[in-house]
Amino acid sequence: MQFDEWMQLLPLVESETMSQKDLSDRLVKDKTTISRLVDGWVKKTWVKREVSATDKRLYRLRFTKKGKEIWEKGLPIIASADEVFRKDLSDTNEKDLYLLLFKIQSAVQIARQ
Repeated sequence: MQFDEWMQLLPLVESETMSQKDLSDRLVKDKTTISRLVDGWVKKTWVKREVSATDKRLYRLRFTKKGKEIWEKGLPIIASADEVFRKDLSDTNEKDLYLLLFKIQSAVQIARQ
């Protein structure tokens, strides 16, 4: 698994289940890109699609056991990379970086609407 693919699983990890539209909104990616991404995850058996209990037209995404194992294998790698990236940042620099990234993400989401 590549880093960007691993990171794109994060919204699903945080919420356990979500629709493809919700995933699209969280990742700020178009529906076609998300559909291809999810199709790949389903094919690799990392994620399964389940019909929504409240809306039969909607599919919810959920991790499989294999998907959870893949996610957990990446955690130590990400933790060590995070340590390397942050080692030369002061607390103020780190806060400024997060604020700037949040502003960029917000601007992209607003532009999509």
